[in-house]
Amino acid sequence: MMKKILYLFLMILFLGACVSDDDDDTTQDTPDILTQLQNIEGISVVEINPPNNFNGRAFQIDVTQNIDHDDPSVGTFTQRCYLSHHDQNSPLVLHTRGYFITSNYITELTFLLQANQLMVPHRYFAGAQPDDLDWHYLDIEQAAADHHHIVNLMKPIYTGKWVNTGASKGGMTAFFHRRFYPEDVDVTVSYVAPLMFGFEDPRFEPFLLEEVGDADCRQRVMEFQRLMLTHRDELIPLLTELGLTYSIGTDVAFEYAVLEYLFFFWQYYRSGDCESLPGSDATLDEMFSRIRNYLPYYADEGIEDFLPFWYQAITELGYYRLITEHLADLLEVVTDPTLSLFAPGDAVHYFKPDAMIDTHEWLKTRGNNIIYLYGGLDPYTIASVEVSEQTNALKIIQPGASHGVRIADLDQRQLVYDTLENWLDVEIDGSASTYREPSELELYLQLLQNRKKIRL
Repeated sequence: MMKKILYLFLMILFLGACVSDDDDDTTQDTPDILTQLQNIEGISVVEINPPNNFNGRAFQIDVTQNIDHDDPSVGTFTQRCYLSHHDQNSPLVLHTRGYFITSNYITELTFLLQANQLMVPHRYFAGAQPDDLDWHYLDIEQAAADHHHIVNLMKPIYTGKWVNTGASKGGMTAFFHRRFYPEDVDVTVSYVAPLMFGFEDPRFEPFLLEEVGDADCRQRVMEFQRLMLTHRDELIPLLTELGLTYSIGTDVAFEYAVLEYLFFFWQYYRSGDCESLPGSDATLDEMFSRIRNYLPYYADEGIEDFLPFWYQAITELGYYRLITEHLADLLEVVTDPTLSLFAPGDAVHYFKPDAMIDTHEWLKTRGNNIIYLYGGLDPYTIASVEVSEQTNALKIIQPGASHGVRIADLDQRQLVYDTLENWLDVEIDGSASTYREPSELELYLQLLQNRKKIRL
């Protein structure tokens, strides 16, 4: 009897050791994440320092993309992406940038989900430009194919839930990707992303002139525009002090900045902005401070950086008309503003509305597991995606918020947490929602300041 007991005891020890050895072998057989990335064909990888607020590792990844995904013979370009690696078993947030990447930073959603993050620049912007900028291949379907290719490369490593997300044009890029490749990701979270149906979508004018904010504030903004134009001779010389160049002319750049201010004011509205608007006794510095951060868009540097955006705006994405009627008697050089001024001169300029109409119809009728977030004061919200009962999509417009609205700002943020938990099978710690990522304007000003010592 004792021999049997001893035999059973030894067998238990032996089997336990085997299980332990198997576990060790499994651990040892799992290559380091850098090794796994290096084994992916068609990319090159360099490990870099992670963002300051990220607990994990980070990598610069250069992906070889086809210029034309329907005809590989056209050639390739390199798309420089940034991977922030947390854990292969965690979700992956695919951050679809609508422009270039200025730095590797962590999004609010990645922070909330404690996820991995892959940040991807948009084709034809810096970091993702072919040697020959043939504008024919810059459209939403080709860009979606870029993201689809990246998903196919990375999914064998990151086998968990995938979420794509972006803000503004990046949010549009996220749902364009979802429209053409609906199975690539499990969830989409789109921040402040409009869908416009014309080269100059007419829906913005009634909103800006009659609906946004209150009548007194709307009037004050328009009076301030007039104030700047009456001081044009003193303000225009200040443009050159920023260290930028203006081939279109400083007077033209100045008038465009003044015209756009009506839109920009509400787009980036912050509490107290109405009350702090300079009045008739304002100093030049007080007036100039209101437009100085927007002037780079009309300088040579900004026009070149955003050339792909202007091409997309006048061919597929659409834009808004600059309102001139209340300023007509003071405008001298931009009496009939046109966005074509900033678009590439060697490209064919004509708007194709079918792309946005098709996308909107698909999102409205088939776009499941999508969250749309908007700010009530942001003019782009007037062109927000329409949701219907045909999908389970969630749309939230936060009153009083602008283009920088994030989940942390929402009165209904718990609803967003609950929805994400349900769709992704995760747990979200709502107390972690105070993290804020930089705005698009902040990112661009940072890029300009890193390039050259400009005074902004």
